[in-house]
Amino acid sequence: MRVILFFVAICTIWSCAKPLTPAVTSLPVTPKTQPVTKEIQLHLKSMIAHDLQENVTFRDELLIQVNQVKIIGEKVYPAGTRWIYVGSVGQGQEIKLDTVKMQAVLIRPEERLGIQVSLWELDDYSKDQAFIHQLNQVSGLVQIPLTLLEWSSISNPVSWFLWGARFGSVGLDWWAKRDGKDLLGVSEVQWDYSAMSKGKSVRFKRGNWKGGKRGLGAYHYGFSYEIRVNDSTR
Repeated sequence: MRVILFFVAICTIWSCAKPLTPAVTSLPVTPKTQPVTKEIQLHLKSMIAHDLQENVTFRDELLIQVNQVKIIGEKVYPAGTRWIYVGSVGQGQEIKLDTVKMQAVLIRPEERLGIQVSLWELDDYSKDQAFIHQLNQVSGLVQIPLTLLEWSSISNPVSWFLWGARFGSVGLDWWAKRDGKDLLGVSEVQWDYSAMSKGKSVRFKRGNWKGGKRGLGAYHYGFSYEIRVNDSTR
């Protein structure tokens, strides 16, 4: 009996001294977060004719060009062009542009959004109508990137126009017929992905296009548009 009690005591002491092996706990694996793509939608608002360029007929015949691009590194990629014939406007007239639909642009990390809105005054739209129709027909079909280093500046209105015209003979022919005074104003916005806040955000743009000399083709147009940003699953 003493022998049995002795062995029981020894086994008890040995089991207490044996180190316990801790249970292995699996840590949850955190899924890698994918960068969020931003969907950009441009909304034109309105334009007001405070002062007209035309001093003979007291009516300006107007055309608006809208360019959207993605800027990646040193290259500019077309993302949508639209030519909008506004028509003949009078002094003090407000032109509503909120029915104009622009295609959405997707911006990803390391990319920038570029938007340019320009205003043109025409002598006779009937002479330009065929050109404008052709420009709108080819818009978005040819995706030829511009290299920034090939141009003096991305903000050069001529460079932007040539991009919008897709380097085609139609656009170049139209540009060759233009008088320098036909371009009344240009509004430009560049927006880097890193500067866009999470979720929804809106950026407003308001300004004025002024030019000419008082009594000699002076003009003044006010404009406004907004850029809406949403997170996209695409």
